[in-house]
Amino acid sequence: MSDKSASRFQAPFVMKMSFYTPSSKNQAKNAAHIKYIGTRPGAVYEHEQVNGSIELESEQHRPDPDTAAGHVLYAHERPGSHGLFSAERQPPNLPEIQKELQEHQGIVWRFVLSLTEADAKRLGYDDRVAWEDSLRLTVPLAAEKMGIKESNLRWVAAFHQEKGHPHVHLVIWEKEPVRRKGALSKGERIDVKKVFMKEIYADERVRLLQEKTAMRDLMRDFAKASTEKAVQLQREVSLEYGKVQLEMTAIGATKPGIPPKPYPDDVRLLSDQLKELSRLMPGKGRVALKFMPEEAKQKAREIAEKMVDQPPFKELYERYMKSVEEITRLHTIHPDAIKKAKDNAHNDLRDRLANVLLRGASSMQDAIVRGSLNQGRRSEKPSLHQEQQVARSVWRSVWRELDKERMRQEAQSEIEKRRELQRKARAKQRENEQDRER
Repeated sequence: MSDKSASRFQAPFVMKMSFYTPSSKNQAKNAAHIKYIGTRPGAVYEHEQVNGSIELESEQHRPDPDTAAGHVLYAHERPGSHGLFSAERQPPNLPEIQKELQEHQGIVWRFVLSLTEADAKRLGYDDRVAWEDSLRLTVPLAAEKMGIKESNLRWVAAFHQEKGHPHVHLVIWEKEPVRRKGALSKGERIDVKKVFMKEIYADERVRLLQEKTAMRDLMRDFAKASTEKAVQLQREVSLEYGKVQLEMTAIGATKPGIPPKPYPDDVRLLSDQLKELSRLMPGKGRVALKFMPEEAKQKAREIAEKMVDQPPFKELYERYMKSVEEITRLHTIHPDAIKKAKDNAHNDLRDRLANVLLRGASSMQDAIVRGSLNQGRRSEKPSLHQEQQVARSVWRSVWRELDKERMRQEAQSEIEKRRELQRKARAKQRENEQDRER
């Protein structure tokens, strides 16, 4: 049952809430939701769980993903998810959580907490660790606003590194059912949202307060002598901050963006390519391009070439090459020199991506072995699941590597252009001085 009256908060922070009352149907849905978010391809497992699920008697008893238990399952296993976590430092036991929710006689609440990608990167909430630390602190406080004591609180969550809006799925229930009303009042919703926002924006508030205080003091001191100097100082501080950010990006110290999801056909194709590549690899020794036999090198480079030629990689690749050309044209206009620089940059990028693919192919070898071992006990399905999971992970890794290089190259191009402008300005100044001397 959804809370139809739940408020719809706007970016940059979004909190959505729904709840499920106890019934045999909802209990089954709750259990299925846990499995759905816990084992769907794309989840990153803390510990390997071969048989980590509750076997249901038939497909008609599988919990609907659009339920509380189904929501927990969805949050853990959907593509982009990084697995379940909870109040405990040890990973939650998926089948035990399923069983508990399948038998739970109380209300189950689920939340989706979301930030825009830009805000998540700025605030440091674009990875699982930050959300884990934050929720372990804030969930008990949020539950308290709902009238749930920490001693009676149970919860699990999962982080989804979704492009555009990284978010967490949070599921809350009571150990011993006490609360009989699922819907939160307007005041409760506001109080719960404030708990999450206070923690998420804590560092941002401190930084802004420090900057505001420092700038106010500087402005006050300089304003005594000259308002113009104070304004100029503020401009210089902002300019220097921008320079530092640009330099950090140019050396690769800035996080790349969040990768888009691959389509099923992309996953199947990449999975087949990685399996083919894995068969050409020696199976031992260091996994790096320069140590590979020639056939494996050629295949890894071939896959990398094909990947940068398809969306969404192509746009990043073209921006990368454009920046290379811009830097080169600052020093030469000779077509052969420009082509050589672009060819060298292309080959360097291709080999970086080939190394990512080789590491993925090595993981694919492990997945195939595990799948073969499981065939005697169950079926070939676990092997296929693991292979596709590896392919999705490699897809994301290739995209991040390409985006990181694109950001680094664009920042370097901007730095070079600024230096060239400064050089021309200094040359012009010298010319003017010489003219005045004449």
